[in-house]
Amino acid sequence: MSQQEPYDIEDLIGKHITGEATVEEKQVVLEWCALSADNQKYVDHAQLIFDKAQLEDGHVYDVVAAWEKVKDKIESGRIRKLPVINLWRIAASLLLISVLSYFLYWQFFTAEQLQLASEDEVITQALADNTEISLNKNSSVDVTYNERKKTGIIKLTGEATLTIAPDKKVNWVVQTDDVFIRDIGTTFNVKAYPETDFIEVSVLEGEVQFYTQTDEGILIQAGEKGLYDKSTKQFSKAEADPNVISYKTLLFTFNDIDLKSAVEQLSSVYNRKVIVSGNIENCRLTVDFANEDLDTILSVIAETLNLTVTDNGNEIVLTGDGCL
Repeated sequence: MSQQEPYDIEDLIGKHITGEATVEEKQVVLEWCALSADNQKYVDHAQLIFDKAQLEDGHVYDVVAAWEKVKDKIESGRIRKLPVINLWRIAASLLLISVLSYFLYWQFFTAEQLQLASEDEVITQALADNTEISLNKNSSVDVTYNERKKTGIIKLTGEATLTIAPDKKVNWVVQTDDVFIRDIGTTFNVKAYPETDFIEVSVLEGEVQFYTQTDEGILIQAGEKGLYDKSTKQFSKAEADPNVISYKTLLFTFNDIDLKSAVEQLSSVYNRKVIVSGNIENCRLTVDFANEDLDTILSVIAETLNLTVTDNGNEIVLTGDGCL
């Protein structure tokens, strides 16, 4: 290349490896490579680094911009005294830092997001780490998690059952209003409808921590239910209802329960209005049901308590003269 050549060889190399060089500019680069083995090695390694920087999502690094930090203007048609091999090392280092920074950002600082909403039916969704979320009717969740950082938050409105394996890959926290539920490897149900006065957390397996940012709250173990009073901001415990996730499983265990409470649970799960008429609300019922339809369940109850079932279309009425 002539001593008077006006080209900036560093710019031309950048355009060459990114496919932006003209035919004339490519020829200049080829002639420069022919001047020495170091020149050819410089271009070959620059091309290799550039090729490896092309990530699957289509992101392309501005190689020319990276070189601007290390290149020097051609003076009198030749590169300044800085050796070519040193230029290559500096450029390669800068590009390597850029590539590593990009990978680190996406691996450790980006999060997966998922939104789920149910309307008039129960839906179940498995997450990437095999965590299972079952939403009751008229509920929604916003899920954000980073499996590499092992962090995840589930913002809930309504009611949901969460099943999380003991060997979980993500440390999950459920948030509803200003209350948090920290999982400790378990299955639990959260009921947090906006119109209710309490937030309820029932644990079926394992244990959870139920707390706020200013109150360490309570630990809830299997068989227990934690309650948070929205008005007083106080936590309390009670025995968990064995049918708390019947909306998901269609399994019912009625153990000496009053008829009114049993009917209310059935109405909620099957989305049918069922009422009792007469002096039978406090009749006691002990029976189990597994994956039965509502008509079958009511028929069994009626036979057990000597009641009459009447379907009026908009509602189902249980009537009787009293308890047996």
